[in-house]
Amino acid sequence: MHYDLGCWAGPIAPPDANELADRYAVSQLVKVYALGVDMRDYDLTRSVFADEAFAKGALGEAAIDEYLPKVYGGASAYAATQHNITNQHIEMKGNEARVLSYAIAVHKSAPGSEQPNMTIGVQYRDDCRRFDKGWLIVGREAVSQWSEITPAAPAS
Repeated sequence: MHYDLGCWAGPIAPPDANELADRYAVSQLVKVYALGVDMRDYDLTRSVFADEAFAKGALGEAAIDEYLPKVYGGASAYAATQHNITNQHIEMKGNEARVLSYAIAVHKSAPGSEQPNMTIGVQYRDDCRRFDKGWLIVGREAVSQWSEITPAAPAS
């Protein structure tokens, strides 16, 4: 995926009402994804991806129904996760959009666990498309920016 960073340069004109609604919709996709992972609801997590979606990240690249279970399973191995979606940059082009979302993903192990805690700074690069029922992600690249690993809290 290639992004023309110049599309986000100022000055920035306000979008019209329709574009504003579309921007809101595409911005929610990564947030619903994060909610599904953190609440351990696979169906909710999967719901933001088109059937033909493709993903690329630390676990390789594959069709979404091959890739997503690996990512979801890795997160589910922790006692708790919290995906904090921070900055988002959206480029609209008719029925397609590109969304860059920064996230801080906190993975906490159970107290006393030998599995360490892990916090990751990640950038989700999502290509989205409008379908009859709304917007979905058709392509995702998850790019790790940094990580920090610490021991799990001691058992009580």
